[in-house]
Amino acid sequence: MMGTFRIVTLGDSVAWGQGLPDVQKYDSMVRDSLSSRPAGVARLQRQAHSGAVIDATPTIGAAAPGEVPAIRPTVIEQCDSFTDSPETVDLVLVNGGINDVGVTTILNPFDRLPSLGSRIERACYDGMLLLLRKIASKFSKRTCRILVTGYYAIVSRYSDPLGVHRFLNLFGITAPTFLTTADAILEPVIDRCETFFLDSTNHFQRAVAATGDPRISFVLSTFTDENAIFVPDTSCLFGLGIDELLSPEDPVAKDRKVQCDITHNPLEFPARELCYRASAGHPNQAGAIKYKTQILNAL
Repeated sequence: MMGTFRIVTLGDSVAWGQGLPDVQKYDSMVRDSLSSRPAGVARLQRQAHSGAVIDATPTIGAAAPGEVPAIRPTVIEQCDSFTDSPETVDLVLVNGGINDVGVTTILNPFDRLPSLGSRIERACYDGMLLLLRKIASKFSKRTCRILVTGYYAIVSRYSDPLGVHRFLNLFGITAPTFLTTADAILEPVIDRCETFFLDSTNHFQRAVAATGDPRISFVLSTFTDENAIFVPDTSCLFGLGIDELLSPEDPVAKDRKVQCDITHNPLEFPARELCYRASAGHPNQAGAIKYKTQILNAL
């Protein structure tokens, strides 16, 4: 007898599928792959939102369309607000933590206090453990699988330096005058991206183990240094155009621009410009396929 396999996605812009049309988001591809099996149809409910942090003071930040970066709804709020028979859900896909650390913090080698390592541990162990305990309690079906998806190194040694400088400028990060060359900033940026990837992976695995719940597993992204941003031919991340406007590369950029203009007034210039280019550093279609493959392998 055919039944419905229920999937729920909680998390930030990577889980949301920033810059991708719905059919290319990894949770949609997981749903479609499971629906093609004889066991029955799969149904997806995506709660994830671009920009979401794991937890925050409820009065901070306002909700926005999913493609527009905003800290709310937080991942915990996404979990708490799900009321559609959570005890019948079969699969929860969840991520979170990078926005609690701060992408600008990860990329900025001059942001030293508190240390990057301590921020990663607080978000990806303490925050994730709190989140997983709430998810495990809410989605109580004995056979429900809860998969925590990992991140990747945004910038690597294979990334084109000119592209990386364009990307850093987007966040207001430039080489200070005391450095002899602009390229001197690249090595510490690469190191911080690698640190975030390795430390977040370690802390996610620790958080999963600390729950003691056999239904919860960690799923590695399997991105390599050659899949980082601005790596010709093998990048699995959206970059930025080489034009002076730093045009976004994703297929939903025009629709997102309309949403960004509604959400941010002209006085919010930096936030609006970042919103236009929010896909930069996020998985493109090839990256989403990597996630989809890993999730299906975990199942």
